[in-house]
Amino acid sequence: MTAPTPDTYDLSVVVPVKNEEANIAPLIGEITAALRGRARFEIVYVDDGSDDGTAEALRRARHETPELRVVTHERCFGQSAGLFTGVRAARAPWVATLDGDGQNDPADLPRLLDARDADPDPAAVALVAGQRLQRHDSAVKRLSSRVANGVRRRLLRDGARDTG
Repeated sequence: MTAPTPDTYDLSVVVPVKNEEANIAPLIGEITAALRGRARFEIVYVDDGSDDGTAEALRRARHETPELRVVTHERCFGQSAGLFTGVRAARAPWVATLDGDGQNDPADLPRLLDARDADPDPAAVALVAGQRLQRHDSAVKRLSSRVANGVRRRLLRDGARDTG
């Protein structure tokens, strides 16, 4: 299969990772299974200074997945920086982000595209957001996320839920 040229992508899927060697191949497989034949897409992995076998797993995956691009941070800058780097590297007009640990189900990506395409005026849709229904985080992570989301909702009053 030949990857589309950058000017023909519909969707860039950005995945920041840090030490996710075991999750690389399965997640890429799930993303491609969800999107091949549905959208012209690229997958942009941002390796945020991993010190395990993540870089090698990404190199192997790159040979098997023409849609895959890899951007590397030489040291860890954190998930937000990884997302920022990935979004800046994205070549499609629409960007989806997924956690590298598999907490977001790539099978939901077509539903986001359907929601985007549902409006008869494509220019009217600027954002489609999903939300996790079940988190697989520690109690400390869930509590800190709940506090951060509460502050965000109070400040922005936009009704958005679980933004990270």
